[in-house]
Amino acid sequence: MLNIAEEFFGTVSDPSQMPVTKESFNKLQRLHPKTVIYKLENGEPISWVVVLPTQVGLMDKFLQGEINERELLDLTKPQDEYEALYLCAAFTVPEHRRKGYAIEMFKEAIRDIPHAKNVKLFVWLFSEEGKKLIEKLRGSLGNKILVKN
Repeated sequence: MLNIAEEFFGTVSDPSQMPVTKESFNKLQRLHPKTVIYKLENGEPISWVVVLPTQVGLMDKFLQGEINERELLDLTKPQDEYEALYLCAAFTVPEHRRKGYAIEMFKEAIRDIPHAKNVKLFVWLFSEEGKKLIEKLRGSLGNKILVKN
């Protein structure tokens, strides 16, 4: 799973992105167990999402370009309830796309990660597929999702 994600997102060659490493996975898990959700078929991952729960102040700095994605992860501290959820990544292997897995898993993370009633959702769109996914998620949730330019 880590190898596929690294190949798609290219985080090794871009130090501003959240690294796809065991260390970043462990940090996410310390924030909340539902930050990484995946779907398996025959024991192999076919789809997964990553959601980074954080604070509004850090979200604002990220959206304004004052901090990068890696810094957003590094600066986020565990809390009982989060003010913002960064819909960080979604990936589905090509033969399983357009089955709704990513939307289903994002909704699960949003439902299960403890957050404020007026939680802010935000993204950094990385691909045309990601843009379409977020449009569908917006419609499904009825929430505003802020986008980093």
